[in-house]
Amino acid sequence: MEKKKKKFKKASIFVFLLLLAYYISSFYFVNEIYYYNSSKSFMTYVVYAIIFLTALLLVIFTFYGFKCIKKNKKKSYAWFFILIILLILAETLISINISKISNSLSKITKSDTGYSTSLITLKSSDINSIIDIKNGKIGIINDQDNIEGYTIAMEMVEEEKIDEDNLLGYDDYTSMLNDLYEEKIDAMFVSSSYVSLFVNEEGFENIASDTKVIIEKSKKTSSTKSSTSKTLDEPFTLLLMGVDSSSSSLSKSNSFNGDTLMLITFNPNTMNATILSIPRDTRVPIACTKYKSKNKINSAAMYGADCVMDTITDLTGIEIDYWAKVNFQGVISLVDALGGIEVDIPYSFCESDSKRRFGNNTIYIEKGLQTLNGEQTLAFARNRHPWPAYCGKKYSNYSSNDFIRGQNQQQIVKALMNKMKSINSLSQIYSILDIVGDNIDTNIDKDTMITGFDTFKNIIFNSKNINSDDFVGTQRLYLSGYDNTINGIYYFEYYKQSLKEIVEAMEINLELKEPEMDKEFSFSINNPYKDTQIGKGVYKY
Repeated sequence: MEKKKKKFKKASIFVFLLLLAYYISSFYFVNEIYYYNSSKSFMTYVVYAIIFLTALLLVIFTFYGFKCIKKNKKKSYAWFFILIILLILAETLISINISKISNSLSKITKSDTGYSTSLITLKSSDINSIIDIKNGKIGIINDQDNIEGYTIAMEMVEEEKIDEDNLLGYDDYTSMLNDLYEEKIDAMFVSSSYVSLFVNEEGFENIASDTKVIIEKSKKTSSTKSSTSKTLDEPFTLLLMGVDSSSSSLSKSNSFNGDTLMLITFNPNTMNATILSIPRDTRVPIACTKYKSKNKINSAAMYGADCVMDTITDLTGIEIDYWAKVNFQGVISLVDALGGIEVDIPYSFCESDSKRRFGNNTIYIEKGLQTLNGEQTLAFARNRHPWPAYCGKKYSNYSSNDFIRGQNQQQIVKALMNKMKSINSLSQIYSILDIVGDNIDTNIDKDTMITGFDTFKNIIFNSKNINSDDFVGTQRLYLSGYDNTINGIYYFEYYKQSLKEIVEAMEINLELKEPEMDKEFSFSINNPYKDTQIGKGVYKY
């Protein structure tokens, strides 16, 4: 009798411990799954259904556990132990996987915005510390709204006890850099991302080796998320901005080069997208400057992503719902993780590698349809003119510019979208999410991302049921214009009529406007239909 009591006591303790472990694993599981709760998404119902089922199983197994203790039968205990251990393992495994995805999503929706300012001078200068420059001339941006160019710079002036009489104000960085190179000033304050900001500018190709940093200051502020009420399961606009940097500068500085600007509209109801590449030299009013003075559109990037978004909204009249800033270095990893992307290369060319090296590191790509790896994709995205000094005639026999580069980048975006349907494992999803988290900054918050689950589900479903690679229809837009030079500086002036046609196409895709039917459409076997690029034509204004 005493032995039976001891066995009963041990079994009871074991049941209680198993139930306790099950309660803990269930709490962990519900806590992780609740991350995906959103009042705007179908996922809400899925989450609540799972929570309800978990609670129901908790009640059933608690009741069954006490029943096992009461009956004290080996067969009852065996079934209880097997089932509850399987449930604990299943919940723990699912919770770990959900946690991994949640952490990756949290990395994408960064909570801070980084700002960083450097005081730089020429590499050949004798200035090596702040002590060597206190009596020298230092350039600084006049615009007091420029956080990195003025606000942080003035904080550094105060902290380092620099005499404000030594400061020389400038309206733009280009003039300041020219004066630094010509030794008219001894040093200058600039965003710490200055290398990626100016390396593509004529005369500053070697800015990384020409200059050195004396001191640097960084600070962070809370990020502002999109104020739009739109979700990702209804037509929305996305401003995609490329950061062409040899390092991960997304977390360090809010400024970026702004050479790659794409305005995308996506309609999840029709699975159609429009893509507009905006030339970096387009002359427009910069929204966040004091007097909204006209300048190259890429100069808005020095004020951060919000300034670029506001500037393009003012230009097009279309409200931009979200922005995403992408580090080009991440494109290499993303493409490789997807196993390459298929692109029709319009011409044979060569380009420097991801670290801007030629010689043995030169990337050569042949004309024609082919699968590109990450390095080749970045080379294609960057290329905008031939390099006859580094490559032979075969790879230099073409003409290119920012417009063609924009079209090439649109091809890459389209190829990436099409390749997403090949994702077929959790490990591949984790790899891609980690890459995205490290190389993308966006104003899309967590709840909004979760609403995109429905859209993502529909895209995957369509991709499995449509034979064509283009399961997402894309319409590439083209902003036409003409060259203009003002005070020796090149600008691109857009045709208003071209922009009007582009805006109309975007409004139709966003369901803000009804499409007009072509009443005079005709077809001839001798003149097959061609998909024209909207905005590309001959205009007078």
